[in-house]
Amino acid sequence: MKVVSLAVGLGLSAAAVLIVPGSGATASMPTGVIVDKARPVANKYLQQKLTWRRCGDEELRTFCTKIAAPRDWANQYAGTDIELAVSKVAPERGKPSRVVFGNPGGPGGAGLGMAPYLASQKPLAKNHLAVGFDPRGSGESTNVTCQGAPGYSMDARDRDALNLDLISQASKLAQPYCDRQSRGLLPYITTAQTVQDMDLIRQLLGFDKIDFVGYSGGTWMGAYYQTYFPQHVGRFVLDSNTDFTRPWISTFAEQPAAFQRRFQQDFATWAAKYDDKLHLGMTSREVVRNYERLRAALKKQPAVEEFLEASIRITYDQNTLDDMVSGDLYTKLDFYSLALDLAFLRDLSETQTKGGARAAQRLVDGLSPTRQRELVRRAHRSTVGLSALGDDYEDATFTAITCNDTAWPQGREHADQLAARLGPRNPLIGWSMNENPCFYWDRPRLNLPQPTGAGLPTTLMVQSQNDPATSYTLAAAAHHRYAGSRLLTITGEGDHGVYGGVNKCADRIINAFLTTGRTPAADVSCRGEGIPAPSTPEPINHEGAEAATGSPLRRVAGFTAALSGYLR
Repeated sequence: MKVVSLAVGLGLSAAAVLIVPGSGATASMPTGVIVDKARPVANKYLQQKLTWRRCGDEELRTFCTKIAAPRDWANQYAGTDIELAVSKVAPERGKPSRVVFGNPGGPGGAGLGMAPYLASQKPLAKNHLAVGFDPRGSGESTNVTCQGAPGYSMDARDRDALNLDLISQASKLAQPYCDRQSRGLLPYITTAQTVQDMDLIRQLLGFDKIDFVGYSGGTWMGAYYQTYFPQHVGRFVLDSNTDFTRPWISTFAEQPAAFQRRFQQDFATWAAKYDDKLHLGMTSREVVRNYERLRAALKKQPAVEEFLEASIRITYDQNTLDDMVSGDLYTKLDFYSLALDLAFLRDLSETQTKGGARAAQRLVDGLSPTRQRELVRRAHRSTVGLSALGDDYEDATFTAITCNDTAWPQGREHADQLAARLGPRNPLIGWSMNENPCFYWDRPRLNLPQPTGAGLPTTLMVQSQNDPATSYTLAAAAHHRYAGSRLLTITGEGDHGVYGGVNKCADRIINAFLTTGRTPAADVSCRGEGIPAPSTPEPINHEGAEAATGSPLRRVAGFTAALSGYLR
């Protein structure tokens, strides 16, 4: 799940209202809305022949194909088809008895890498066909884009009227750019359309039921698939949960408190524990204060530096710093890299203040090429779990899904009020809550059915207590509203994305559920395994299969990068 602020329809009128928790704001819902539902599939889609070909290195054992799907499932005979990229990995021996789909979240994350990732989980790989796919709008599937839309280069904490004007104007311009660049596809980038794509894949693969592992925004997708296609639901694992029982804004409004908690309670406490090595502050409070001092210094005097023999220029300002910090809170494996970067920026800022721009550049020039490459990579990386490819399709799909699916309160007043309410106590990202196109978005006339869990097999929900991107409080609330669900809590842990190496206890429970259907009799917890002591971080390579290391979502992104380009 990404931070809501992004660089980046159809006739709403005031009718029923949505109350935004704690904000006092209301969101208009369109009159005469279309209550979306699953539709029978036209024969031309069911009868298409799939041509599978190897994608990625041979050792991945992955095969990929593209399938045709209607741009609009409500109008299957319009002749405006899209393509969906699908991947699969079969068991090494024998015929699979079950199929497991996966999604890495976002929403909008390219998901071809989910097939080899799920197949790398040995208990799961024995009898399951592992399947990944790039959701419509993203990856190797038919894309949407918002290229050219203005970004948010202003300081979110600046409450000057002119600055707020600029934020509002940038937000308003997002949809016109996205609409123009996406060739009419944008209104059809919704979860309602995506889960019908997903069921088409199921039918073409010949399985009656699917198992599912969805991370982050993938929990939203999973819950809606269950709602649309309950008769085809097998064993569903929803890991790092959105509140899929309520509108998108409910999940995003809780992010500032969750990110602040992760920063202060987990990272800053850890950094203070190792102050003799990291030198960021002797207490958690001091670490946070030093971050605030550095932020103020970089806002007053940004550092513009050339890396790798002047081939790349990076501007370090308060926004760069905020992005670095929030991006490294998703996994504890990034904590040491973040500590090194904070120390580097502190030294860079102090050097520039004392000796000027040339002195700062000499500091950069004195770094090894390896360290320079790592700083460049980290300055340009995407949020963990999303690939670092050059196109903006993941961001564009994220924007379309979150703005199209459910109603948001409309207009600058609501946006600015939300930021003003959340910013003072949660300054890391709270002030940026008004940097969002959804407050100005002209939605399709769509009303998604609310997921309730009624009549479904048991759903296993997995959540770490200090997850920054999907708040534990909301996950627990969704669990209580979702009939028949079980909640597996990882205590003393804050990683976003748990299944697949974060916690051995959790992996045992999840694998038992996926392979045997054995469900915990009641909610259960596993103790977190702790944050590792500072050690040299491994460089992350997004060029091939060797990239599939690290946190679960980063491994998925590595696999996806290793498969990209084979279907073009």
